[in-house]
Amino acid sequence: MMINSKAEHEPPQPLMTWESAGFKHVSFEKCYSPYTSYTSNLKSEYASPELLSYSFNINNFRSKDFHEDTGIIALGCSHTLGVGVPENFIWPSVVGELTGIDDVVNLGKPGSSIALQVRMLATYIRTYGAPEIVLCNFPEITRYQHTTESGEIVDGHTHVGMTDNSYTNEQASTQSVVALSELEAMCAANDIVLRWQMWTDTSEYLEYKFLENFKSYVKNKYTVNYLQLYNPYVDYETNEILGNYSHNMWSGECCVDLKNRSNGCFNYGYDRYLVPKKHRKFDLIIEEVELDRLKKSTLHFEDNRPMGHFGSHAHWHWAKNLVESL
Repeated sequence: MMINSKAEHEPPQPLMTWESAGFKHVSFEKCYSPYTSYTSNLKSEYASPELLSYSFNINNFRSKDFHEDTGIIALGCSHTLGVGVPENFIWPSVVGELTGIDDVVNLGKPGSSIALQVRMLATYIRTYGAPEIVLCNFPEITRYQHTTESGEIVDGHTHVGMTDNSYTNEQASTQSVVALSELEAMCAANDIVLRWQMWTDTSEYLEYKFLENFKSYVKNKYTVNYLQLYNPYVDYETNEILGNYSHNMWSGECCVDLKNRSNGCFNYGYDRYLVPKKHRKFDLIIEEVELDRLKKSTLHFEDNRPMGHFGSHAHWHWAKNLVESL
């Protein structure tokens, strides 16, 4: 009897595109050469290498090269990649300083959900083996992953919605809680020390449920509101955004040495500048005089709030909070 070798070795095709979506693993594609970009988001950041550049590894992460026997893996979204903040000030780098462990791999990706971050960790473990420690600075639980009509798995957010699919808060939160349970199980099975916190605000009820159900959860004493500024203004001598902290816990004397070293990105990152269309070019280098003028005229404010990622101050406290929990 003849055997159809083609039928034997080729899988049957799915009837619908979404049928295969759940079987797609996250993969670390290689770019074949590390590269440096002056901007992470060309629509919201100036090409200003004297202030900030982003160096990416061969897998397109703002991290040292991936490898076996990793010391610490950092998981998170844009606040972990460190949008708007020089690499030496972002919280994964600060973790290295506070622990004395130089081997910190950063898997942060802008806009990513908890579900995607857990999937990336699973891929890392499957490819390079388990790290000793995993530290996470997670976004809100209403981010989610879903399948588009073309079968691609993408991230969404209930606040923004998606054109082809939009989850409710309950659906998105359920996916995040399931992912957190998988994260704790995966780390326990691989003898990984795990600590995770939320950089965003959480309600008292959510705090209670996290503490009740997750052994590795760390209450973040330095939530986003603690570092918000009221009545912000720009100190044009330092290009720093200053103002009154929205919580009495903070004073102008907090982290003074860090402020002096931060070169204008202590409270908010450099992505707080709006970029005119003519300057939205990958390879554009803006002359210093022109750049200085643009910075003073194009700060992005909405509802009296600077619109940018948090600066070195938040990163230092996020790192300290996680390290103290170890």
